[in-house]
Formats: sequence, C-alpha cells, structure tokens
Amino acid sequence: MLTQACRSALLVAAGLAALSPATLVADGCATCEPAAAVAATCKPEIQYVEKTIMCPQWVTEMRRCLVTEYRREPRECTVTVCKRIPETKAVQRTCCVMVREVRTRTEEYMACKPVYREETREYTVMVPTVETRQGTRTVCKWVPEKQKQIVCEDQGQWVEQPCQCGCCCDPCAPACVRWCWVPKIVQKEVEVTCMKAVMVEEPCTVQVTVCKPVKKTCKVQVCEYQQVPATRQVRYTVCVPKEVTKTEYVTTWRCEQVQETRRYTVCVPYQVEKEVPVRVCKMVPKTIRVPVCPTCCCEVTCCKTRRCCL
Repeated sequence: MLTQACRSALLVAAGLAALSPATLVADGCATCEPAAAVAATCKPEIQYVEKTIMCPQWVTEMRRCLVTEYRREPRECTVTVCKRIPETKAVQRTCCVMVREVRTRTEEYMACKPVYREETREYTVMVPTVETRQGTRTVCKWVPEKQKQIVCEDQGQWVEQPCQCGCCCDPCAPACVRWCWVPKIVQKEVEVTCMKAVMVEEPCTVQVTVCKPVKKTCKVQVCEYQQVPATRQVRYTVCVPKEVTKTEYVTTWRCEQVQETRRYTVCVPYQVEKEVPVRVCKMVPKTIRVPVCPTCCCEVTCCKTRRCCL
C-alpha cells in the first residue's frame, strides 16, 4: 500500500505534467496584454528527479506460535440419583359383581291337542287283467331261388410218361412209365339253387296284460289339532348385582436418594509451540522518476498581478 507521502508526490508530479506552457500563457490577463506577450516572457522547463517510495509486498513466512490442543482425561464424580424401590401391599376393595341366578316362572300358552276320528274314503286301484288280442308279426322265411353262376371245371386226363429205372449202364434194362395228371381248366355256366330270406307279415294271437281302474273304499284315522290353553314352568337365568370384598396387591414405587460414582471423560486444553505459515505484508523501497517544473514568475504592470508557474 502507498503511504501518504508517496501519494502527495505522485499527485504533484501529475499536476506539473498536466500544466503545459501553453496553458500558463493562455491564462494571461485579457484586458492588459495578449496571450502572445505573456508566453514570450514566461517559458518554464520540465526537469525529472529520482525519489524513493515504499511499496507493499506479501510474503509467506514460517513463524513459531502457541497452538491450543486438547487431550482426553477420565474423571470420576459422585452424584445423587433417585432410585425407585418397589413396595407391594395388600388393599381391601369392595366391588360390585354380577352373579347368575336361576329362577322359575309360570307361562300360559296355547297347546295343539291331537284329536283322532275315523273316516271312510274311496280310492282307485289299478287291477292287472290278461286279454287276448289279434295282431300281426313280421316273420323271416327262406325261399329257394335259382341263379346262374360261372364255375371252373378241371377236365384234365392221366397221361403216361416214360421214366428211367435201374442202372443206366445196362442197355437191356426194361422201360418204366408213370401216370401224370394233365390239368385243363374250363369255365362253364351252371344253374344253382340259393335260399333267399323274405320278410312276411302273418297274423298272430297275443296275450296282453292291461291295468284297469277299480274303485274301493277303506276306513282311515284322521288326526286334527285343536288349540287348548295350558300352563308350564319355565326356568331362566338373571344376573343379580352383589357387593364383594376382594384383596388386591398393589405395587407402589418409593423414591430413595442414592450416592453413585460415575465416570466421564473431559477434554483438557494445553498449549503446544508449532511452526505455522503466516502471510506477512512488507514495505519494499522502490526508486521512481518524478517530473519537476522550475518556478517562474510573470509580473504584469497593467493589472498589478503576479503569476507563478509553480
């Protein structure tokens, strides 16, 4: 960071650089002399001088400092706690319970009394009767019928065929023959008689069982019910309230103060010297060139004024 002296020097240098001779001449007295006359008499020259200023610079340095750290330590303390102790005692209590009681009452009701009487009733029965009836039936009869058929007939014959017998080396041996059947198949048409089935309707006598209705009478017992007033004893159960004394065991809790030793852990602070990096701002000298304008005074006799460049 710049100091106050550095700032003042920079502002002065900037102001001197901004004030050129033309500006100073232009500010002359307009009523007395023209601007050209003033410029001829006041001509300052700019000079530069070296100055040393302090500039800030951030650097990292290792410094030793005290750091607070914590270590865990077990400790004990005595505390007073309230311990609950159960106590059981017998208590007599009177309560109302419902007791079942069986009672009897007389009820009147209308009973149905059976009354029997004898009646004659007529009914119809089906009596089986055998009847002879004339009918027809279908009979299968075999009737001879002549038909023509083609048959095969063997009209062959027996033929003698010579054969060798005895030793073949003897030329004087007698000749031998054998009979062989030579077949000759001939087809011819013959007349044959076949039995043909024919269905024929013929009359017949049939015995049929027929059920005929027959009316009969019988005597039956008829039951009728008559309503008669009657009484009866009915048993019923009711719940009757009754006071009963019961012994109940009640558990109560009594608080008793007890000293207990408890362990706990605390964090104890302690300081340790360590090297830590620290950001430090240092002022570093720096040489700069600053423009300086020499002092010049211009006297004007007409206005009785004096102007200075610096």
